[in-house]
This record gives sequence, structure tokens and C-alpha cells, in this order.
Amino acid sequence: MPIYEYHCPKCKIEFELKRHMSEYNQPAICSQCGSKAQKLISGFASKTGSYLQSPKPPFRRAKAGQ
Repeated sequence: MPIYEYHCPKCKIEFELKRHMSEYNQPAICSQCGSKAQKLISGFASKTGSYLQSPKPPFRRAKAGQ
């Protein structure tokens, strides 16, 4: 479920809501004052897979002459 960011013009706070994609266009209500909040344009972030590190140092060939 995506997280959308909103800004309340009355109390000047920003907040996030986790909503279904089908609800993205519905107005959000500020939890502090109850007024309609404006949806902000935010960046997209994603994390896939994982990064594993070897316990050994990486293999490197010895330079010529060593």
C-alpha cells in the first residue's frame, strides 16, 4: 500500500497517510484541525533484493614483481 504525503493549509503541518491506490484522489482530512489537506508531490523510493558482504577480503591478483 503506498504512502501519500499531505499538507494542511490551516495548521501548516505535513503528514503521511497509507492508502489504497484507488483512494489516492480522495481528500485527506487533517487529524489536528479537521480541514481538507492538499496532496504533495513526493519522490518514489524502492528497495529490492539485498546486499550481502563476504566475511573475507576480496580476491586481488598480486601485481607483477611482488
